[in-house]
Amino acid sequence: MTELATRLAEHGWDLTVYTARPSWWSERTAGDRVPREMTYAGVRIRRVPTVGSQRGGAASKALAGLSFVLSAAAALVRHPRFDGMIVTTNPPFVGLLGWLSSRLLRRPYLFIVYDVFPEFAISLGALPADSPVARAWHRLTRLILSGAAVIVVIGRDMEDLIRRKLPERLHERIVLIPNWSDERRVRPVPREENPFRREHGLEGRFVVQYAGRLGEKHNIEPLVEAAALLRDTHVLFQFVGDGAKRPRLERLATRLGLANVTFLPYQPLDRLAETLSAADLAVVCLETGHTGISVPSKAYGVMAAGRPILGILDPDGEIGQMVKETGCGVLVEPDAEEIARTIRSLMEDGEALAAMGEAGRRAFLERYTLAHAAAAYDAALRSMLRS
Repeated sequence: MTELATRLAEHGWDLTVYTARPSWWSERTAGDRVPREMTYAGVRIRRVPTVGSQRGGAASKALAGLSFVLSAAAALVRHPRFDGMIVTTNPPFVGLLGWLSSRLLRRPYLFIVYDVFPEFAISLGALPADSPVARAWHRLTRLILSGAAVIVVIGRDMEDLIRRKLPERLHERIVLIPNWSDERRVRPVPREENPFRREHGLEGRFVVQYAGRLGEKHNIEPLVEAAALLRDTHVLFQFVGDGAKRPRLERLATRLGLANVTFLPYQPLDRLAETLSAADLAVVCLETGHTGISVPSKAYGVMAAGRPILGILDPDGEIGQMVKETGCGVLVEPDAEEIARTIRSLMEDGEALAAMGEAGRRAFLERYTLAHAAAAYDAALRSMLRS
């Protein structure tokens, strides 16, 4: 959202962002304080107080989300001079702010659907599908969607799901705008010029890289199991990032005695291009049960870096369809043996790997840059204000 907000500011939009205090601040800069208000790249930022933590358990996350909604609502009452709002699905109930502003202040709102609720919580097993809470949450979601002047979805599978939640007369409000990667930041870095490969001793290794959040919705375990089947090769499985699954993956790799699996923390944003370019094959994955509910947008960064994709994905999901349409990678089942066979085959076919990477880079420049996304959001916001 930082990338989108700053690029929209370049389009002339006067934006104020309400956000919580970043959870990483107290951990890394003890004794300092985040400014409550600041301006970054032409965007005003106002931080509101919250309790709980997005890094805690379910109760702590819920408390953090609810307290943010209440704090942001209070802040909007103090600063009522705005023409419209952009709200998202994260935290899940923040869309209520848009609905209330449209009813009480007569301000329209654009609603960005990143994850579909309560389906997302149900698919994670955090909420029974037939529970009273789930039924109430379905009604609330339909209320927020129905009140939006514009509804942005980030995938075709997600669009189908949202259409089923709304009466047909409101379908014209739905706009498909895929997520993006910043073309100014991410580009292919040749392996012989890549300091990330040198620093991590990747010369002579075929790097299968997963970079991003290691969350519950990502079916990553078969990759570690595939590493056990490829321990006789020069393949290195590299996991860059953090999340709920990382400790489990590390324990699995240790139990299997794997020397060809490494874990790294998130890398600085200014090193994103060289980090992603270090991969010979980049993994993008999503549990089949999340198809339409979420979209693994890390695929666009991989394409920006010109790397081929190994997709552990539903072929009918947005990214699965995109991989098939553009030829930017291959799709496999979440099966260790199939993954290992595919990697062995691709290791011996450098031309195919290069062609897939080039196809992904072309498709990225044609459709998935931040510039394309910002232009689409600019048009959607103008449509919102006309409403």
